[in-house]
Amino acid sequence: MTTKWIIALTTAGLLACGRSRSPDASGELRIALDTSRGAREARIVVTGLSRAETDTLRAAAFTSEAWHRLWTITVAGGDTTPVAGTYAITDKGLQFTPAFPLDPGRAYAIRLDPAQLPRPRVGTIVLTTVALAAKPPTPPTSVLGILPSADTFPENQLRLYIRFSAPMSRAAGLGFIKLLDADGREVRDAFLPLDADFWNADRTRYTVFFDPGRVKRGILPNEQMGRALHAGRAYAIEIDPKWRDAEGQPLAAPFRRAFRAGPADEAPIALAAWRVRAPAVGSRDALVASFPEPLDHGLLERALGVETAAGASVDGDVTIVPGEREWRFTPRAAWRAGPYRLVILSILEDAAGNRVGRAFEVDMFERVDSGTAAERFSLPFTVR
Repeated sequence: MTTKWIIALTTAGLLACGRSRSPDASGELRIALDTSRGAREARIVVTGLSRAETDTLRAAAFTSEAWHRLWTITVAGGDTTPVAGTYAITDKGLQFTPAFPLDPGRAYAIRLDPAQLPRPRVGTIVLTTVALAAKPPTPPTSVLGILPSADTFPENQLRLYIRFSAPMSRAAGLGFIKLLDADGREVRDAFLPLDADFWNADRTRYTVFFDPGRVKRGILPNEQMGRALHAGRAYAIEIDPKWRDAEGQPLAAPFRRAFRAGPADEAPIALAAWRVRAPAVGSRDALVASFPEPLDHGLLERALGVETAAGASVDGDVTIVPGEREWRFTPRAAWRAGPYRLVILSILEDAAGNRVGRAFEVDMFERVDSGTAAERFSLPFTVR
């Protein structure tokens, strides 16, 4: 008697059989997507095998080639390369767990040949497809801006930050960024090529480094090509909209940021020139630190903090005012009266890479005694 094969597709989980049967009896083979653990952990399952069939499968110890002869999963409409993953035998039947999450909206073709079971079933090869529901369309990502926010960069500017409205893909970024001169010509080899890109945790801020070999005087790239920026000249950063976001979409629009280059900044950061405005006791007013020059935005977010005189860290939120000349710290709890200190880590830099008490242009071969070099500095203030 010919067995009738019924293929049931669902994205909601395993389909239950309509009536109870003996676990030793063969049933209708059913193929389904199991999303009980979420779409990112979706698995493809086949049910309807008898206990004897699953026991025989376990004893057969199938190789990858044997599994592929029995059933394979490929991208529908693509080549015939099987989707990478692992096959398993469960109490309910067969299970395929993809090595990488299935793509929402993409169809996957399934080929099941019951004749390849250790206890072959008579029947035709089953061909079908399954798919996770497509994600709702999302607006394309935009470039929010470039930091520093000032209209003039020192000609020895060391790094830039590009901010996006949503997470970006893992594609290398430098191929989509150009530095143009006043005539619209690209300034070649302006940026430092790296093996790994520098992103923040959610991939919404990308760090671009000007080639320090061209920035720093007295070394070969600088002597051969000079700096990419020259004081008094106009420039622009252009970002190609072909750069794709985390959803695979190109950017919403091209982006252009014009600026001028100013004189080089070759002086170290001088804490004596900072101004610290203490808040009032009992308030949650911000502690304000202001600087005579723009400092590096990304480092300002993590190189400054607040401690009590006893060394206990004060929890709060940081705001950097546009222009990168002012840092504000708002505590989570009201200020208590007493002495505090603003802590500055030695990683802090200005736009040109100068640090506290040490200029970027210092001879790179000059010996620095790491045993005595300060790792942090502090400025005291009192809450009254």
